[in-house]
Amino acid sequence: MKEWRQTITSICTVVLAIAALATMMQFQFAGVRAEMRAEHDVIRMQMGDEHAAMRGELADVRDQVISVDRRTARIEGHLFGIEIAPDPQDSG
Repeated sequence: MKEWRQTITSICTVVLAIAALATMMQFQFAGVRAEMRAEHDVIRMQMGDEHAAMRGELADVRDQVISVDRRTARIEGHLFGIEIAPDPQDSG
């Protein structure tokens, strides 16, 4: 009978140790997951800022192309003797 008690006590000790280890691992995984989520949020924010900057640069290039197109039309009109009034939106 004494042997059974020792065996049961040993089994319970091992089960409790495994449960404690599993709990510790869950906390560690939760910490790693939180760190990864924070890094992910930082990267998304940086990418959003870069995307916004690129959209601004694209708008600037688009405006320059439109300005060149307007100037080209005026030059062509002048070459063919057509009088074109300056565009009030053009400041150059």
